[in-house]
Amino acid sequence: MAENKAQEASYENGRLNQAYMNRLFCSTRERVAYTLKSALGRLDIGKYDIGTEIFLYKFYGLSPLSYAKAAAGLGVYDMINDPLTAAIIDNMRTRWGKFKPFQYLALLPSLAIGFFLCILPMFANNRGMDESQRLWTYMAVMYISETVGAFFGGGGYIDNVFTPNPNERTSMLVVAKFFADVKIPAQLFGILYDLIDNGKLDMDVTRLFVVMKLVIWVITTVVNVNWILVSRERVPQTEKPPHPLKGFLSVFRNKPLLIYTLTDVVDGINIGTSESLYYADVLHFNMLPTVGGIPGSPVSYLSYTWAPKFREKYSTKRLWLMQRFSIFVSEGFFLLFGMLGGKTNGLYLKRVPMTVAFGLGNVLEMVFYATKQIVGSEINYEVLDYCEWKNGYRVEATINMINGYFKKLKDILLRIVNGWLLEKWAGYQSGLTASQSIDTMWKMFVASFAPRLVFDFLSMIPMFFYNIDRGTREQMYLELEQRRAAEAARIKAETDGREIKE
Repeated sequence: MAENKAQEASYENGRLNQAYMNRLFCSTRERVAYTLKSALGRLDIGKYDIGTEIFLYKFYGLSPLSYAKAAAGLGVYDMINDPLTAAIIDNMRTRWGKFKPFQYLALLPSLAIGFFLCILPMFANNRGMDESQRLWTYMAVMYISETVGAFFGGGGYIDNVFTPNPNERTSMLVVAKFFADVKIPAQLFGILYDLIDNGKLDMDVTRLFVVMKLVIWVITTVVNVNWILVSRERVPQTEKPPHPLKGFLSVFRNKPLLIYTLTDVVDGINIGTSESLYYADVLHFNMLPTVGGIPGSPVSYLSYTWAPKFREKYSTKRLWLMQRFSIFVSEGFFLLFGMLGGKTNGLYLKRVPMTVAFGLGNVLEMVFYATKQIVGSEINYEVLDYCEWKNGYRVEATINMINGYFKKLKDILLRIVNGWLLEKWAGYQSGLTASQSIDTMWKMFVASFAPRLVFDFLSMIPMFFYNIDRGTREQMYLELEQRRAAEAARIKAETDGREIKE
């Protein structure tokens, strides 16, 4: 009976009602909350924030190699609990949805961890902690954070399922991404840090960090909690959860998922020393990307005007390759330009020439800035929808777990390799007052950019085999629309039937 009602609700005059694709599901309040969350929910102080090289090695005073070895243990722990939590999340079925309960479970623990991390550098200084104590304290918080994130992190997947209409999702994504790139806190902190570092301003960098981080943390907390309260889960899940093994094998049986995974793995192989440390310790000019980015800034905003046209004209695959190649060309030019003059008198030591070189490459990147902001999320959505289209179920947590598995294994190795390169090979000295030799500065520059170029190029190769073209995408979403409408009608009919019996 319920099945017949579902079919009657889903069909009109013998044809599937496709007004579903044109329907807007999200309320105005939800749209505003999503935009605020996207714009301010990830607000930070950029390359100076918690977990970055500048934070760890300069503000907090850790040794690169010691931290890399300690973080390796965290990576192993993370890889152990990921399969368990992914299975729990993907098999969750409640009256509130698949992911909604996790949003609430993560709330209080995340608030406590976030607050403590904001005050951690001052906490360590006030207690007179040595490097060993600082390392143990930081890693203890990271283990707690990882545990909370693994078991309650399913709430983050709500961003994939708040609307079943891909057109509505794309339109909201464009608006959200336009407002999402708020860099003012990072730029302000960078200006103040450069003034302090060059002796122009008498201020405690640690205190500055804690104050700014606390203010930002309050802002991000408010908008994220608002999104938790307002958001709804609307993509209907399959009545019967998939077997965990099926979810795991889905990555390897579906070509787009496999390519997406391979691209993500290769893309993140950042062997070498830190670009941020190069700006901070070689040029003593943390604001170089900001100053060099001034010519490209208006182009980045203009790019939102042609990004929708690009989206209509080109496939997701081509858009991804276009924006990626622009980054490859920009970074390659910056490296080769800086190497002119060699180790002792190279341009890599000079602020003005390197700022100009950065600016020229940045203008090219900004032509595809909006495209980059949109297409990365779109590929993620596409491969998840493709899995649902081909298999009849969604496995967000399992796919994220597999991608995360590769990433974490890679990060364990890279942290150790990069820590050794920075500390032992380049001879880097940690701390706010440390100075680097000319040999160290040369090695830091070359290792910051050259290895990354190789893997940036290699990461583009898998995407040439990405098989969701425009025709496939349209067919996929047409059939998904029909299937989801029928499933939503079935659930509604069953619910109405239970209410009548009660």
